[in-house]
Amino acid sequence: MDKRFWLVTVLVFGLGIVVGVFGHMYWGTIQPGANQPTEKENATKVDGRELTPSENILIDSSVTGHDAGIGSIIQQNKEEGKPITLSQTEQDKLISDYKQALGILFDAWKAKDMPTFRSILANAYYGDILESHIRKAEKYLPRGIGLYVSEINFDDIDIESADKHSATINAIYRYTVQDYDLDEEYPYGEKHSHFVHVRADLIKIDSRWLITGETVI
Repeated sequence: MDKRFWLVTVLVFGLGIVVGVFGHMYWGTIQPGANQPTEKENATKVDGRELTPSENILIDSSVTGHDAGIGSIIQQNKEEGKPITLSQTEQDKLISDYKQALGILFDAWKAKDMPTFRSILANAYYGDILESHIRKAEKYLPRGIGLYVSEINFDDIDIESADKHSATINAIYRYTVQDYDLDEEYPYGEKHSHFVHVRADLIKIDSRWLITGETVI
């Protein structure tokens, strides 16, 4: 009698486990989002890992190429160690435009749609690097996730080489970033502080300097 009782008990317990497992699998099937992360994931993360200060989505260290003509001019300037041939007023304008370009990038990440993002960023970036930033934004802006940048501090900006048409700048700056709800127009989530040391290539189009490439140092 005792043996039959324990046998029945074990069978019932085993059956309960099987039913529980299949029930969980069935629930996951009819509720595919039940075990998935929330739609508005942290925009400062890519591929599920938190980015380091030199790998954040606002700085694209992978884009160092340019259109053939522009790239050859910049490369030639570097190889020849071309001096700065701009006047002090022109140098000040170059540095001012570079700072404004970063400000434009930060503001663009609060745009509510991709056409607006592209239109804003085209005032600061040109060529492959512009398209790279657009591809990054396409992962987040259509889902209502932007970025809010604050506490921007420039530690140092040096002009390595420059003439009337192209220039290379060495810049060090810091900033703080949060996710930004584009619908509510409000920052949220954890703040991330970033330190950036970058070499940026620029060209002058009309009267404005635009960024064409970046290399994180």
